[in-house]
This record gives sequence, C-alpha cells and structure tokens, in this order.
Amino acid sequence: MTVETPPSGTPSMAGSGRRLDSSAIDAAWLSALTDLTSELRSCGLEARMDGAIGAVDAIAYGPARRIQRAVLRPHRGRLWWWLRWSNDPTTTAPHAAPLTPAGETADAARRIVRVLGPRRGR
Repeated sequence: MTVETPPSGTPSMAGSGRRLDSSAIDAAWLSALTDLTSELRSCGLEARMDGAIGAVDAIAYGPARRIQRAVLRPHRGRLWWWLRWSNDPTTTAPHAAPLTPAGETADAARRIVRVLGPRRGR
C-alpha cells in the first residue's frame, strides 16, 4: 500500500472543504459513514457502520453470505473510500485499493454493489 503526503507547504490534508486535522474530522467521517451506509441500504444490501475504525461493511446474501468492507483513509490529500481485499489468494494479508473520494458515496455504493454481485463461473 502506498501512502501519499500532501505537497510541501500544505498545512494540512484537506479536500473539498473538509479538514482532516481538526475536530471537524469526526463530523466529516460520521457524515461519510452515514451516507455510504444509507446508499448501500438503498441498493438492497445490509450495511453496518463502524465509526471507531471508519469502516462500512456491505453484506450480500445469496447462496453464500459475502461481505465487502470499505474504509475511510487519506489519499492524495483528501478523504477517500478504500476497498479492503482479504480473499485474494495471491496475497497473505489483506490489502486496500482506493475506490472514490469520501463525498462520492453513490459512486462508491455502485462499485461495491458490482463487487458483491453474482459470482461468475461457479
């Protein structure tokens, strides 16, 4: 995983008016978590929010229960949704990939729904 820092001279990591270095982070995180949870539920998935770690678990039921975790983390100086991948047989530990900026919850939910869609070839 690559972690990027803001350019030199930038006093804090900020994006779209949301500051990540003050008490406003709690409000920004809570808003993003709540918005993604609502979006996922509107798509017909069960969704659980964990404010302590900044994560939302999307749960799909079918022949087997599948869970996809999205976590809030800084990326390129802004707060982003990251997908946690743990079922990849080519890695021994979970890894994450950037998904969308935190404010783009509809896009994040749409992509998570696709990830949890019916598995092909099984």
